[in-house]
Amino acid sequence: MEFRSFAKINIGLEITGKRENGYHELKTIFQTISLHDTIEINENHRNEVVLTGDCKTILWDNSNTIIRAFKLMYDKFGLDQGFNIHVRKKIPAGSGLGGGSSNAAIIMMFILDYFRLEIPIGELIDLGKTIGADIPFFFTGGTMLGEGVGEILTLIDELEKESVAVIMPGLHISTEDIFSRFNLTKSTLKSKINTFLSSGDISTLKNELEFTTFKTFPELKEIKMKMENLGLDYVSMSGTGSSLFCFPNDAQKTALKSAFPDIFIGKLLGKQKYQTNIGAWPSGKASVFGADIRRFESSRPRIKNDKE
Repeated sequence: MEFRSFAKINIGLEITGKRENGYHELKTIFQTISLHDTIEINENHRNEVVLTGDCKTILWDNSNTIIRAFKLMYDKFGLDQGFNIHVRKKIPAGSGLGGGSSNAAIIMMFILDYFRLEIPIGELIDLGKTIGADIPFFFTGGTMLGEGVGEILTLIDELEKESVAVIMPGLHISTEDIFSRFNLTKSTLKSKINTFLSSGDISTLKNELEFTTFKTFPELKEIKMKMENLGLDYVSMSGTGSSLFCFPNDAQKTALKSAFPDIFIGKLLGKQKYQTNIGAWPSGKASVFGADIRRFESSRPRIKNDKE
């Protein structure tokens, strides 16, 4: 069986508060994009999960979100089936693109489907966020407003954009480190994300963590300036970095490829495309995803809709 584990970008990111446990509350727009890891899953008869991957900078041990997702689900449901898992990485670790969270979400959905388990989406979200705050978003994908620590999700209109370009400088940035350096100040300024939701003007959006990340990694600020000098209307850092993205037209794609030969140029994935493109090529089994994701959608009582 083979699955695509897609990346996300944060289009605008605002820090709205800090909880007693140290976690920062935020507001952001999550968007899935066509950049993806590939996860191969095969049964074994050893009753153990064996994880390997093609990226030497990532630990493929018990600290990996994939193993943590297996343990979480197996402990909850009392499961013991063995699997061999191999990951072909395209989403760099520490890039702000949610690769680890996406991997874990795919594994959790796979386990639910493989064992034909039923679970309310609210409970699934509660499980997922114990591993990572971005995981709940990857149960749905598409374009979503994220609040809280990222687990409170509101369905919003898909962006009127098609192409996305992402520069991944190869820097591993710790989310925890950036948040620890961020100075939260009380502000009465109107939320730029709220302004965007009412106006549709994406140029109003800003990632409030850029200043902190750029101060620590000034080379990222230089890359952003170089991108902006190509005439791009909107350039932003995703999450806490290190990736930077934009929405280029055809002429700008050519300029970007010339300036950044390793740039990724792909598509935005709306909710339906995300869910149908996760994919599965099983051996003699029914399709792993599809109907079950639609079931999640029809039974997800706590993912708010902006029309409610």
